[in-house]
Amino acid sequence: MEWFRRQGEHSKRVYELLHADRRGMADWKVTVPFHSGLHRINHWFGTKTGSVPCSHMERKRRAKGELRRVFDDYDDLYLISRRARYCEGFRIGDDRRRHAAGLLDRLKGNIPFGDR
Repeated sequence: MEWFRRQGEHSKRVYELLHADRRGMADWKVTVPFHSGLHRINHWFGTKTGSVPCSHMERKRRAKGELRRVFDDYDDLYLISRRARYCEGFRIGDDRRRHAAGLLDRLKGNIPFGDR
């Protein structure tokens, strides 16, 4: 489960670097928060249940049942990320990027990585 914690922290650092660059990469500015949230949820499942979801659909199904307090935020991140990568691309506005960052912050508040 340590790998998921490290990967989540890595995604956080990538996110910070992307935001320092004001020139573009809008799609990744919402995709990286999604992946950081994904790793946080995988870490929780691995730590609490001993079993990590193997697909997005399995993760969503299990989160909806076992992590109701964060499911809506996670699902919103998932949808924003998909739209950014496959539909809207570089046209994602600052409001959408801020929304994704806020969703990730709420996930982090509800699913901490322990004492780290």
